[in-house]
Amino acid sequence: MERALMCPQCNAPLAPSRFARSVVCSYCGATVQLDASSISAETFHKAFRAWNSPQSYSFPSWLSIGDSHWAVDEMLGKGDVSDVYSGKRARWPTELVLIKVLRDLRDLPQLDNEWEAVKNLQASNAPGADTFTTLIPEPIIHGTITAGAFEGRRANIFRWTAGFHHTFEAVQRAYPQGIPPRASIWVWRRILEVLAFIHNSGMVHGAVLPPHLLVQENEHGVRLVGYGRAGYAGRDLTSITPGYEAFHPKSNRARPTLTTQLDLIMSARCVVALLGGNPADASLPGDVPVALARLIQRVALSNPADSTDNAWALREELGGIANNVFGAPQFIPIVMPS
Repeated sequence: MERALMCPQCNAPLAPSRFARSVVCSYCGATVQLDASSISAETFHKAFRAWNSPQSYSFPSWLSIGDSHWAVDEMLGKGDVSDVYSGKRARWPTELVLIKVLRDLRDLPQLDNEWEAVKNLQASNAPGADTFTTLIPEPIIHGTITAGAFEGRRANIFRWTAGFHHTFEAVQRAYPQGIPPRASIWVWRRILEVLAFIHNSGMVHGAVLPPHLLVQENEHGVRLVGYGRAGYAGRDLTSITPGYEAFHPKSNRARPTLTTQLDLIMSARCVVALLGGNPADASLPGDVPVALARLIQRVALSNPADSTDNAWALREELGGIANNVFGAPQFIPIVMPS
């Protein structure tokens, strides 16, 4: 007579191979040892609760969303509607996360919109999805905080990628006269690459701004975050981020609309700001080569209702300018003061 085996954690049926000593549950991922003797499921659950409990690890600050628990570390900054913290899963083995805690319940639609937008992008089948989904926030959990710090508030938790610590605003403070023009080439190309993926997925970011762009220290990487205003192309942009009107074209402010050209305009204006120029009128310092300045200004001052530019085509055009002006590529990281 055969025995029916069930996972002691989730009660799913187990189908071990013949003579196997253990089996991994295909539903919850628990590794179950197969033994001729039996063990109480409650003993297993008790051990699991102790392993999963934040109190077992003596974290000074933690929060829970349902049955998941998270240690809260340092505050990284204040977003449009959320306070942003670094953190980790409150157990061992752990994983690093980014915790965004909503400040005001009236802004809940923006927090929820970010979650849905990132989920949709992670499910995209656009070309390059395997690569580019690793370059946008990876959602883990969201919902109401049920215990610990910030109880009762709403939060989004994303997987943290090491190395991306500095926003474009921090780079501007470190380089008040502007970054080297040659470094702006790889910076803008990285932004255009991820925008190409977002646009090929039918979506628009809607807030390509200095606080939403992170530079990888001592490398050539850029991350685009802050998807609270993202949505499908052609839909209304819910709002313009206060204090960043200079990065948003005037012609799109009366009734802002999510267009791919809008993302490209804002990306160009972010590069203008990094170079020490004025994003409102795209004026640039004199040390920026003419060919590079013309391309940046052409995009920065274009009409957001146009669809003449394509993110990937711009990336290639920028590469051609770099070869003509600067020659063979060189490794020019943005070095931040310690």
